[in-house]
Formats: sequence, C-alpha cells, structure tokens
Amino acid sequence: MATADHTLFSEPELRALLEREEGQFLEFKSLWELSGDSRRVLDRRQVRDIVAEHVAAFANADGGTLLLGVEDDGTPSGHRYPAEAVADLLAVPERRLRPAVRCRTQRMNLDGSEILIVQVPIAPEAVMVEANGFPYRVGDHVVREPQEVINARKVAYRRVGFEQRIRTEATIEDLDLDLAVRFLSGTVFRGRGAEELLARFGLILPQAGTPAVTNAALLLFGKSPVLRWHPRAGIRFFRVAGRERRHGAERNVTQLARIDPPIASALPEAYRQGRDYVRRSEKLHDLFFREMPEYPEFAWQEAIVNAFAHRDYEDQAREIEVWFFEDRMEVKSPGDLVPPVTLDLLRSRTPVHSSRNPLVVRVLVEAGLMREEGEGILRMFEEMEASYLNAPEFAMEAATLTVTLLNEPIFAGVSAEWQAMVRRLPLSLAQRRVLLAHPDGFTNEDYRRLNGVDRDEAYRQIQGMLTFGIVLPPEAPGRGAAYRVVREVVEQRAEAYARNANAKNAIQTTHTGGSPPWVAERLPGLRAYLVDHRFLKNADYRELFDLERDAALRELRRLVQEGYLHMEGERRAARYLPGPRIAEGTE
Repeated sequence: MATADHTLFSEPELRALLEREEGQFLEFKSLWELSGDSRRVLDRRQVRDIVAEHVAAFANADGGTLLLGVEDDGTPSGHRYPAEAVADLLAVPERRLRPAVRCRTQRMNLDGSEILIVQVPIAPEAVMVEANGFPYRVGDHVVREPQEVINARKVAYRRVGFEQRIRTEATIEDLDLDLAVRFLSGTVFRGRGAEELLARFGLILPQAGTPAVTNAALLLFGKSPVLRWHPRAGIRFFRVAGRERRHGAERNVTQLARIDPPIASALPEAYRQGRDYVRRSEKLHDLFFREMPEYPEFAWQEAIVNAFAHRDYEDQAREIEVWFFEDRMEVKSPGDLVPPVTLDLLRSRTPVHSSRNPLVVRVLVEAGLMREEGEGILRMFEEMEASYLNAPEFAMEAATLTVTLLNEPIFAGVSAEWQAMVRRLPLSLAQRRVLLAHPDGFTNEDYRRLNGVDRDEAYRQIQGMLTFGIVLPPEAPGRGAAYRVVREVVEQRAEAYARNANAKNAIQTTHTGGSPPWVAERLPGLRAYLVDHRFLKNADYRELFDLERDAALRELRRLVQEGYLHMEGERRAARYLPGPRIAEGTE
C-alpha cells in the first residue's frame, strides 16, 4: 500500500506549493465536474484513471507531486468521497501500475477542503498503466513514449549518472549549509533545517551516523575547495576580437573570468558577470529607437543555466565556456544530448524532456533560477524574436553542445537613409518598425509577428498607413496579400514633415528648452491632470490626449527623458509622476 506520511508538507508549505504553477514536478487535479452553475463529484473510475496516468508519468520522468482536490488555479476544492473511496484512490499506484509504484501520501484539510497529496518517486524502470501504455511527463503535459525509450534513458542515467552517486569520503561537514539554506529560501520547504532541506531534495540520504552525501550536493553546495570533488564544474568567459579565433602571434582571445563551483554561488555570479560582458547594441538602437543589449537577458541566462543543469559532469576534463564574438555569443556545454532530445527537436521548438541531472535540475527549478522543463528553450526563441534577432542556433560536435545567439538584427540590412526617413514620419513605433523590417512591402502576418498584435489590430493600423498614402492596398485580397510600400511617398512625406518640424522648433524651442513642439501642447493638460492625481498611467495619457498606445508610450518616454515626468515600475505596472521640470513656465 501507499505510505501515509504526515510529515510530507506542513500547512504553510502546502499553501506555498499552491501558489506555484503546474510544471515538470507539480500537478493540480480537481475532483469535481462542473455543469453550468452546479458541480458534482467526479466518477471514481475517472479519478482512478487520473491518478494512474499522472503517477506513471511522474515516475517515468523525474518524480513529482500530485495534488488531488485542487483547481487549476491552485484553489483548494476538496472532495466528497467516503474514507474507503479515498483509500482506494491512494492505492491505485500499486494496484494499477506495472511495476507498482510505492508513493508517499498525505491528507490535509485546508480552508475546509481536504487535499490528497501523492509524492511520486523516480521509477528505476518504465512504468505502464494497465492497458494504456507508458505516460511521460514533459513540462505540465503528459505524453506517450515507447517503453524501450524510457528504459534506455533510465539505464543511461544509472550507468553515467554522476550526480546521484554517493561520495563515501565526503561528510555533511563538506557542505556549506548556510549557502544551501539561502539558496533554497524560495522553496516551499524554506522553514526547515539545512539537513532536512537537503534530504527533501535527495541530495543527502539518511543513514546510521552521518548522512550519505551525493555528488549533486557537492556540486551545488560544496565548501571550498570544491575542485577536489570535480576539477572542471565551473564556467569560463572569453572575448574574441573579431568574428573568428586566431592563434599564435595573431591570437585575439582574452579570458574575461573563471568562476568555480559550487553551482549555488557560481550561477548567480555568472549572471552578474554576463551582464557586464553583454554590450549595448547600436544596431538595435537604430531599430528600436532606444539602446538595447546585444542579446535578451533571458535568452543568454537560459543558455547558461541549461549548461549547468544538463552538462555531463562525468566529463571532468572540460568546463562550461561562454564566448563573446563580434557577431555572436556561444555557450558551450560538455556532453552529448540525452535521448530523446535531438537537435531537430530543439530547433523546431518541440517540448521535450530528458534530464541527465534530475537532482540538480529540480533544485534549480525550485530555487527559481531555471524555467520548467519544456518552457525555457521555447521562451529563448520568443525573446530573440521579440528583439528582432535571429533564432538561437544549436550544434553538436565532439560531445559538446553549442548554443549560439546572433546579435545581427533580422532587418539590419536597411540603409541609414531609409532609417532616417522612416524615423521622421509621424507614425506609431509599430508602423515605423514594419517599414524598417520590410522596406518593399509586408503582409498582415508580417505586421502581427513584428509587433505582437492580433489580426484585427494589425489591419486597423495598416489602414492608417494606407490613408497616409505610404503603402498601397494588395493587388488581390486573401491570405498572404501584400501591401506595397511607396518609397517615393515616404521620402516626400519625411522631407515635408522634417521641414515643418524644423520651422515649429525654431518658434517654440524657447518655451520647451529644445523639446519637440508637441511637448508645449501637452504640458497644460498634463499639469492640470497632475493637480488632481498623484500619477498617471499610459491608459490615462491616451485618454487625455486621444492617442494610440504606441504613440502614448513614445511621448511618455520622451517626457521622462526631458525631465517633465518620472517613471516608476515597468511595463503594465509603469506609472508616471511629476518630474523636476513639470512646473517650468507656470509662474
């Protein structure tokens, strides 16, 4: 039978767990079926199927926690099953799975609702649901995989799984327990003592006398000198002067830094150093109308944390390397890909999960330094696209995985003259961006992809460009229809507006200290609004001056730069307070 364990979670720990999102190691399942405004308990057979499916999926992957009686948003909703039915549900992992999976279970009442907790271990071999195949956990989804694929992965882990091996010569005294407590302070078990924390994550194993210490514990939290446990478990940064490495008298490589383990301190330090080494990009400056990093922070950090999480620690002759070239950044990680992960799956953004180091992965995920499995790579692509950079590249050579981030914008080839003309046009940032990205013409899909808007909003904004006369309607309607840019009109309009702006600037510059002419028009209304309100948001500014979101954001940024406003917060939380210059000229 499943082992009932009242020490799995305390009430505060369970509440903290419910604040988490479902992912590789966590699943919420409601025990109610909604029908209109009413609800009824799920059929017991259906619940048994749910338990079997998710327990087997966790066991076939890296283990996890199944919470029954919880809605998808983490709200406790409990159940109405009698005691014998609950016992029957908790016995499913041993009765319906082959081989049986021995889970730890707990029942806890939270806000009047009983939650059933099932803690699932990693199974040593593939687990089958009777007559329903072999489920496998990938992120927050369950997929089906062949038995032989799951078993091959488990055999490989047992054969070369460096992290789970016990280091017989190490003791608990070789671990920096203060570092472990600090690093794990964001997990649901943060209130527990250091040794109990490490045991909960499988990093140390209780035994008579002192606990047994795994290599994973030493990699993550080992005391200095950690190199006695692994001589190459850190990371090095290099800068190359140019696009290719040269040797001998023409050597153009400089080592920037070497950071040694433990991982718990090396990873945050690698992030800090990386921020210093990632330069600001003039190429992106012209395209975004503001200075930006060469690479999105999430993208390069995800490449680094994945290297720490998934590298082959059995290879003790090499460490992780980060190379900064003139045109790219490369993160090199020792070790082949672990099946079923392939380069094609990575390149196609297909969610796939396989951990060479599941103990390290789980700690990094729980500590908040790593995205759930299946999410990080996808977001790397999204972040690069959002910065109008080429997609990440993946290559495998000589048992080394290289992740390459290119800093050349996808539409960097546009001429400086065209950029200057486009920037002079009184268009929204989104409209100007599409002219830079597609100077000859574009589709509705191009516009949506570049600016992150839906089809209807893209159509509305494109209609504004049609009215302005700088694009022509498609020759034929339908999917893929292209709007042709009328370059002659763009040039004429840009020159006309530049002349007009120069004339207005000559008249009004004394009133706004060299600010654009529209600033003088906005200030009276802005001052009046701020008399009655402590701050305003983008939506307030749009309503005040009847502007679109992009135009309002552009003006607000300029008002902040000029000192008329002061911004607090970021993105949707941004709000604008009176700046030091707001009262100028009111006396």
